[in-house]
Amino acid sequence: MNEQATKLTLRDTIVPKSDQLNYDDVMAGPLTVRVTGLAAGSPDQPVIVRVADAATGAALRDYKPCKSMRRVLIACWGDRGRDWIGRTMRLFGDPNVMFGGVKVGGIRIAAVSGIDAPRRIMLTTTRSKRVETIIEPITETNTENTAQ
Repeated sequence: MNEQATKLTLRDTIVPKSDQLNYDDVMAGPLTVRVTGLAAGSPDQPVIVRVADAATGAALRDYKPCKSMRRVLIACWGDRGRDWIGRTMRLFGDPNVMFGGVKVGGIRIAAVSGIDAPRRIMLTTTRSKRVETIIEPITETNTENTAQ
């Protein structure tokens, strides 16, 4: 095997061709990211969160949180995007996320920095159903990515 092939991880071979993080990126395990900036998006995805790997600092593709995850971020960090920069969040893949009545999987937030205790947030899943989501605190000692 050549030297380049020995440095390649199999994870590198399944990276989707996309301009944003998606379910496939977190299917194998959680990803801890640090917010490096924000930008305005489209009407469907109005917030673009620029992120980097929390452990290495390497830039990653943008995270475009769905409405429920934007609600989580606002509940934890407030509604001023500039206050999010430098904060950390742990993303995971939820295979039960539905789109158009089909399970397609999606990215959810498990934990964030900047909170001192778990946050319990009621999120709407369907028009008539709400579920409690618990967001755990991240400390600087537990920012390592477990999927590496």
